[in-house]
Parts: sequence; C-alpha cells; structure tokens
Amino acid sequence: MVREFLNKVDKAVIKVQHKTDLNCVVICNEDNYSRLMQVADKPNIYHRYASIDYNNTANHKIVSQAWDIIKEMQKKRRTEAISEIKEAVSQGKILTDLQEIYRAAKKGRGELLITHQDFSQAVKMTDEFSFDLVQDVTQPEVIDDITGNIAWEVISKKGRAIFTSQDEIRDLGHIALKVRY
Repeated sequence: MVREFLNKVDKAVIKVQHKTDLNCVVICNEDNYSRLMQVADKPNIYHRYASIDYNNTANHKIVSQAWDIIKEMQKKRRTEAISEIKEAVSQGKILTDLQEIYRAAKKGRGELLITHQDFSQAVKMTDEFSFDLVQDVTQPEVIDDITGNIAWEVISKKGRAIFTSQDEIRDLGHIALKVRY
C-alpha cells in the first residue's frame, strides 16, 4: 500500500514538474525515500532527501530542511561554474568587458554568465548592441542595471546565468561570460 501511495505521489510530482520544470527535495524517512526511488518514473527529478524529524514537523521546519539542501546545492553549482569560467580563461573563451559581454549575449554566444551579486551598472542604450555607462539612473531611458538584461539574453538562448557572492569571481572582475565560440 505504501508503494502504491508513493507511486501516486510520484505521478503528481511529475505533473507539476512538467508544468514548472522544477525538481523536488523529499523530506521523509530513509525507508520511504528508498521505496519512492523504486517506483519513481523519473527519479532524477528528486534532488535529494532529508530525514524527517518527527519532533519538528511544522511546515516552517520542513521547509527550512529543504532550503538547507537547496542552498548547499546552489553553492556547489556556483563553485563548479566559477571553476569552469577559470578553466575557460586559458582557452580564450572569457569576456570581461561589459560591452563585449552584452554583444555576445545578444548574438547567442553566451554559454555561462557569472555576475557578482553586488555588481550593477546603469546604462543608456545607443543602439541594439551598444550602450553608454550612466551614473544617474533618474535620466530618461536609462536601464538601472544591465546585468539582468544580459542574464536574460544568455538564458533565453540556452545558456546559464549565475549570480554569486563568492569572491573567487573577483579575479576576473564583477562579471564574466564564457562564450561558446
């Protein structure tokens, strides 16, 4: 009966995953997680699991457990992305000039964008592929932070964008783009 129940749960999670493209963290005991993995149609959508503390089952406690797992996974992904960027420097595939990064992102060349979380730059567009840096964000037609636009261009063209507070990226500046070619 437990396996049948977990199979129904799996089907419901898959429905949500198809709509949202989000994966899942499971909070349960080890035995139930093992059974879930046995019946799961797509076990790769379950990131990890944490053992439930039956003395602390309030929603905010369970959410906190899941969030700890997600934070750990995000830090690992950011660290791997920073290593990937640093390896690409020797291959000549890294851009650090903001104008060059923007042009490459618009043209679909961006594979991996890493931006330090504290970095922002206001700009005023001069044409489709270039801009002037601006200090006063209250001027008309000023984009208060071009990094969001760049990240969108990279992501919309099947690249990845990561914002990090890890200072390892500062060796390259505040923003770096690994290009495909």
